[in-house]
Amino acid sequence: MNKLRIKPRTIALMDSHPLTLSGLSYLVKSIDTTCDIRMEETSLGRIAEGLMYQSVDILITDLHGSQETVAAGQEILQRLSLQFPQLIIVVYTLCNDADKLKKLLKFGNISLIARGESPVITDDLFRHALARKKVLSPLICCALAEPTEKNHRARLRLTQSEDEIIKYLLNGMSLSQIAELKNLSIKTVSAHKCNVMRKLHITTDAELFLQLKSGM
Repeated sequence: MNKLRIKPRTIALMDSHPLTLSGLSYLVKSIDTTCDIRMEETSLGRIAEGLMYQSVDILITDLHGSQETVAAGQEILQRLSLQFPQLIIVVYTLCNDADKLKKLLKFGNISLIARGESPVITDDLFRHALARKKVLSPLICCALAEPTEKNHRARLRLTQSEDEIIKYLLNGMSLSQIAELKNLSIKTVSAHKCNVMRKLHITTDAELFLQLKSGM
């Protein structure tokens, strides 16, 4: 009986430094020798052009390349995420600016890995990312959870009911469990949660829980 042949994962790599590109290629191959690296570029713009003609499963990239600013790189990544929803984008970066990183959190196919993680953690994160799982590295989580003066002021504006709701959420309770405990409708509990997110200027559950964990 013939064994089923598993199609190898196709990879694109982007970094402004050729030596880093070589290191990424080595890392990917050390995790899965069957990976097919089809593109290696120092510019995100050239990666975007290449993806019009050559499809890949996973893009591993920095926030920007040699020919782009960080803002331009973010725009390209957001466009690629929307244009190719099946493409897994792994952003491997030194950036720890929470505002810049949060803009990418809104996209379900973008993972964030910090370059300062230990080799063991880095290897494990890339194994998960190559398995098409969304990952946020510990250092990225720390950067995203860093409390800001704006968030502190917003927390002070929460009503008692809103404050109670987020404490229950932090303890792992679902909206339906909170509704039953507080003798409220799920619609009311959901409205409190939405009000909290609006006051904290966040738009996703991931950002909400990062802020709750940080204690704001």
